[in-house]
Amino acid sequence: MSVTRRQHSTGKVTWRAKVFFEGRVIAQRSFERRVDAKRWEADQLAKLDAGSWIDPARGRMTFAALAEEWQASRGHLAVRSQETTRFLLDKYVIPEIGAYPISGISAADVERVMSALTARGLATATRRRALSMMRLVFDYAIRDRRLSVNVARMVTLPRGGTKREPHWLRPEQLGRLVMAVPPLCQPVVLFLGTTGCRFSEMAALRVDDVVQTPHGLGVRVHRAATQSKRTSGAVFGPTKTHQTRTVPVPAALDEYVRTRVAGTEPGGYLFPSPTGGVWTNTNFRARSGWMEATRRAGVEGTTIHDLRHTAASLLIAAGADVKAVQVILGHSTATMTMDLYGHLFSEATWQAMERLPVIPLMQAPRAIEAPPTVAGPSTDATTIPLSLHGASDVARALSGLTPPLVLRE
Repeated sequence: MSVTRRQHSTGKVTWRAKVFFEGRVIAQRSFERRVDAKRWEADQLAKLDAGSWIDPARGRMTFAALAEEWQASRGHLAVRSQETTRFLLDKYVIPEIGAYPISGISAADVERVMSALTARGLATATRRRALSMMRLVFDYAIRDRRLSVNVARMVTLPRGGTKREPHWLRPEQLGRLVMAVPPLCQPVVLFLGTTGCRFSEMAALRVDDVVQTPHGLGVRVHRAATQSKRTSGAVFGPTKTHQTRTVPVPAALDEYVRTRVAGTEPGGYLFPSPTGGVWTNTNFRARSGWMEATRRAGVEGTTIHDLRHTAASLLIAAGADVKAVQVILGHSTATMTMDLYGHLFSEATWQAMERLPVIPLMQAPRAIEAPPTVAGPSTDATTIPLSLHGASDVARALSGLTPPLVLRE
């Protein structure tokens, strides 16, 4: 029998239930009543038949030990992703629930962690990332048959703004920013602002990645040089989407790329740092004087990643379709492209607003006066100096956009 009667030296009688699987005991438990022992045994056998049985002993490991196993299973991901989760675990989550057995953690415990993060004044995006990470840790436990329920998924993600709205530059603003950075940094800014490559993808490009296609020069983007938060050095790995794509070389950079390929040994970087090595985000910001350059260009507050949004807006303004923008930017799906830039593809919202009926103003409290006209320089064109080699290429790349960009040597 799997339920046996046991009489202790004190005279107390208990009932011991054992669950057998493949000839061995996989779970056992004592009860004061035989009916409770039989009910527990039947419940365990039903879970075994359904494939949802969980070994109670495996649920006694601590959250800290489980998180360590989960972190070790993520070795295939980008270094920055691993560093981010490591930081969140060590700084915010493990100090709160790290010593708890995972089977004893409740949704209330997870909510307590989130409340502690709120009390520390952390941004919504950080709190959402912490909860998403806890969900993934418990998902890992479920896949490993340590838990049957993910209590972190019972907790609602914090609401509120999670990230900065996309910001992009107009053609003349991009031109001014290119001219505001040192000559060595100008090709980088122009490349990022016209192709939309991620900074880490640009940094990892080598002259060997330049390919000649029937349509012109292109670069094969298949690796990324991500800056480590721990060491601040570049760590090479796959692209964010783990995919390879070929990005056309803009006309403004055609001569630069051909010159680099002709005069650089195989393996050399297409966009080298001053020492001939790989750029990191921190090094580029310092060498380019990014903060001062954006101020001089009149685009203060612009980030390097905004150049990616700038490229997307320029491509859409030039008539590129969704699929072309997706491929050039390296989005995993066209849906992601539409979620970010869909409003730039369609004029329907503006047409709908123009078709609103005229609203008669029956009575106004006071006359609405038109603002005075201030005489000023013409806005038909923006004139900026240009010292970058290939001025005609820059003009050709940006000439189809409004307002026109006039380049002066």
